[in-house]
Amino acid sequence: LSDRKPQKKQGLIKGDMEKGRGGAWRLLSTQQHPAMTQFFSFSVQPGLRLFLLRPRSGKTHQLRVAMKSQSAPILGDALYGGSPADRGYLHAYGLRFTLDDEAFCFLCPPDQGEHFLSPAVQDCLQREAAQPWALPWPKV
Repeated sequence: LSDRKPQKKQGLIKGDMEKGRGGAWRLLSTQQHPAMTQFFSFSVQPGLRLFLLRPRSGKTHQLRVAMKSQSAPILGDALYGGSPADRGYLHAYGLRFTLDDEAFCFLCPPDQGEHFLSPAVQDCLQREAAQPWALPWPKV
């Protein structure tokens, strides 16, 4: 979740990352070993957006850096400029993989945090993210 409007509502965030000041990382425009994150955002209510993020690489702080690069830091993420909150609003929501030709799909809706538990966020999750793997994810 973020309480800020992103530069774009969906897309691919791609770029190298380097360590910055104060323990934070930053996104670069170079593409030698890029972090890649696909994303969608949905309006929950005025001043609050739900983001579905799909990391395509596994870099340190990748999702946090991706959100900051879109001018929409994660709610509660002080290191990357997020507004204060009762917790950090980054949650591992879904996982899908195939093993031995069998598909496995898991969803784990958030069960704590005042913003995650709000009826507006719960409705948005049910409406927009019931099957996140079925969304038309941006091309990598």
